[in-house]
Amino acid sequence: MKLMQLRYFSAVCHLGGVTRAAERLHVSQLAITAAIQNLEDELGLLLLSRGGRTLVPTLDGEAFLARCDGILTEVEGLTADFQARSQRRSTLSVGVPPMVAFFLFPKIFAEFTGSCPEVHIRLTEAGSDTARDMVRAGQLDLAIIAVGETPPAALAAHPLMRMSMMYCTGYGTPMAGREKAELREIAMAPLILFTSGYYHQTLLQTRFRDAGLTPNVLFYSNQLLTIKSFVRQNLAGAFLLPQVIEPGENIIALPVDPPLPLNIAVVWRRDVFLTREIRQFIHFMRTRFE
Repeated sequence: MKLMQLRYFSAVCHLGGVTRAAERLHVSQLAITAAIQNLEDELGLLLLSRGGRTLVPTLDGEAFLARCDGILTEVEGLTADFQARSQRRSTLSVGVPPMVAFFLFPKIFAEFTGSCPEVHIRLTEAGSDTARDMVRAGQLDLAIIAVGETPPAALAAHPLMRMSMMYCTGYGTPMAGREKAELREIAMAPLILFTSGYYHQTLLQTRFRDAGLTPNVLFYSNQLLTIKSFVRQNLAGAFLLPQVIEPGENIIALPVDPPLPLNIAVVWRRDVFLTREIRQFIHFMRTRFE
């Protein structure tokens, strides 16, 4: 039994014939006739009396019609309710860099969508500097990024946590047994850096330049898994947040001397009207990380 058959049967009964039902439903008379005959065959009952000029339901047909109309009314109500729900469902565009997306955002996503299921999050993965610029340009509603000690220009920010970049190396490298890694030693070893558009990339370039050092960059990448694979195989070192190193990866995270602190914050534009969804997300983040 199909919903289409119920619609056809109900229309024939209420309109008094196949012709009018076909016109109302914009289908062929043959399609309606075949659907109702298949329905009668399936039920093993005669639902329509075909003796006169109009089709009328039999006693069984009248009982079936009552149930049929109830089902169709329920389906129409269900459809209308969830179409309205879909229209109320709004999208929030959020930018995050790969490392934040790896260790922090899954928890945020699960908790926020659990408390605000009507809001759909569209995630854009980009470096902190790139995501910051996208928020400024109105291409993103918010971003969870690495920032300096002051909020980026034209943006409001709420700090979430403070952490330090670590120098990550494989167990088979000369620096594996050290308690910390000095910038001068790091500059002499093969190094993988994130591509431009990442806050810590800008921070590292400044640190190396101020120290009069030129790092031995093997290549640039924005693929976290690729970077970790090279580090794990002792092919290069990398600057990563320790939270992205998982147990059993054979990667050592060493504190850097001098340290490389950074702040993770949620940022948004100060000069625009904040929609209900943006306000909900900001409130959630403030509460979650207070």
